[in-house]
Formats: sequence, structure tokens, C-alpha cells
Amino acid sequence: MPNLNTIRAGISELPKGPPLVVAIAGGTTGIGSYVARAFATTFKNHGSRLRVYIIGRNAERAETVLRFGRETSPGSDWRFVHASDASLISDVDNVCHEITRQEAEAPFAGGPSRLDVLYMSQALSPMQESPTTEEGLDSQMSLLYYSRMRFIQNLSPLLTAAPNTAHAISIFAGSMEDSVKPGEMPIGVPSTETYGITAVRKHSVFMKTLFFEELAEKNAGQISFIHIYPGLVDGPVFYSDVNPLWFRILWRVLKPLVSWYVTSAKDCGDVMVYLATKRYPAKGAMSPGDEEKVIGGVAYSTQLELGGGAYAVGQRGDEPKHVSWAKVRKSDTKKKVWDHTRETLKAIEHKNKAT
Repeated sequence: MPNLNTIRAGISELPKGPPLVVAIAGGTTGIGSYVARAFATTFKNHGSRLRVYIIGRNAERAETVLRFGRETSPGSDWRFVHASDASLISDVDNVCHEITRQEAEAPFAGGPSRLDVLYMSQALSPMQESPTTEEGLDSQMSLLYYSRMRFIQNLSPLLTAAPNTAHAISIFAGSMEDSVKPGEMPIGVPSTETYGITAVRKHSVFMKTLFFEELAEKNAGQISFIHIYPGLVDGPVFYSDVNPLWFRILWRVLKPLVSWYVTSAKDCGDVMVYLATKRYPAKGAMSPGDEEKVIGGVAYSTQLELGGGAYAVGQRGDEPKHVSWAKVRKSDTKKKVWDHTRETLKAIEHKNKAT
């Protein structure tokens, strides 16, 4: 497991590379905002080498993040892209169209229109109700899985245009594997009978693991795909009135007792930025001798391949030393996840075009 000194040494190398264009979905508050602040701090003396798109609903909260970025990293380019409801595929499409338009109109730092790093942290509180969207998806499942895969799908042309390996990073329960009953295949939205926090986590993480592996194959040498469990990170969501009163009271009581386990905003942000380093290369992007040059060493993929392009990591960017979901995989499992995801998104796209 990389320690924080290793992580900070790794991210200190980023400003020495090509200028970066970063997009953060859910970047106005919580972990997304910690990622933004960490990039601003990392590039504090190299602002002209950083552009950041903050994607979110609340323009006022976004302005706080943008102001911090501009003041901390003078010369950097910070932009807000409004998302009305990221659980809607149509809204994701609009956001991606806007980022693509802005990149086409004003490529950054003399480079091509591109996106070097994409972070996705949008989610409901686990305690919130998760209604069905007007597009027919469960809101939380869409935020944690379907809308994130749509971001990647739409922004792939910009990601593949990055001069070095691009990174697509999903923040939620990356290395967690819930038990699967014999014959169970956690694809799609959990049934009404099984729906709950655990089932949503299991289905979204399982599908993301397999879908990322397929994406890594199809984007070999170009894009790295990572999902991470960020740990218990203290933030606004714990105190929000979207949670029941008993939970907000309980958290205030428990927080001092679990403080040893809670990840600070700064540590969390630094770890997230570390995921954009050479430790997590695209599949096939490593050259002989590269491993020795990487601070923290090159990570193993979810298929236990060194630098395999699809990664599931813990709160310090550490990867499990086993094949992910090994007991559940079958020869056709990856194809089932791929087909389900593509067909679901395509059906929604066709429905939206018809209305």
C-alpha cells in the first residue's frame, strides 16, 4: 500500500509532464471538491499547465471551488459546467456536449482538444430515497453506474486525444466485493426484493469491474480505467438534511470514536490525484524498464495483470492481490455486462430522441 509520502511524491511529478485538462463530475462539494483542491495545490506553481472543468448543479458552491483553484494556482483555467440532474442520461449528454464544444473552441495550452483525466463522484446519500428517473432508471444506480459509463462513452474521443495515458476514475467502493449467491449474476438494477445499500453496491461495482476491463481492452495504450473505494471521508453529506435526523445525530456521536479511520479531505484529494499518475497505465502502455521509474510501482489490474489498464483500488490507491470477482466470472460474463450496459444506454438514447 503506498503511504502518503509516496503518494505526494508521485503527484509532485504531474506538473513536470504535459499540461492537464481535468473534468470532475460532482466537483462542487464533498470528495469531488477535494479532488479539485488537490489539483490546484499540486499545480500551485504551474497554473498555466492546468485546466479544470467542475461539473455540478449548484453554481454558488461551484464558484467557491473555482475561486480556490484560481487563487491557489494562478494562471490555471477553471470552468463550471452546469448539470441539472446527472442521473439522467440526457443531462450527461448535454454536459459532455458542452465540454466537447469548449475544448473544440479553445484547446488548452496549444495542445489538441482533449481530456486527460475524468473523475466521477456523483451519487445520492445512501440514506436518501432513490426514485425511478423519467428515463426509467433507478436514480442511485444511474448515478453510480449508468451515468458514469455514459460520461466515459461520450468523452472517449477527448480522452483518446490526450498525449499520454488518459485516466477515467470512478469514486465509489472500488475494491469492495460483496458475496454473491450461487447462480446469482448481479447485472442490472437489483430486484425490488433485494434492493438496498448492499445490493446497489454489489451490482454497480460488479458491472463496473467487468465493463472497465472491456474498455481497457478496447482502449489499450490510450485510457486507464480505475474505480476506488475512498474510505470513510468526512464531508457535507454526513450533515445534510437529505439524511434522517437520527443518522445526523448518530454521526456526530460516532465521529470522535472512529476518527482514527476517517480520511481527511486533504489526504483523500491527494490520493485521488495520485490515480492520474503513471502508477495506473493504460493496458499495454508500459515499456520495458518503466516499472522501476514509477513512484510507488505500477499497479496490478483487476485481472492481476501488471499495468493491465483496469484497476479496483482501496483508499490509498492499493490494489487487491487477487483476480476481482474470481468466483463469479464465467467465459461470457464480461460480454453480458457489456451488452447490458450498451443496450440500456442505447435504448434510453433512442427514447430521448423520440420525445
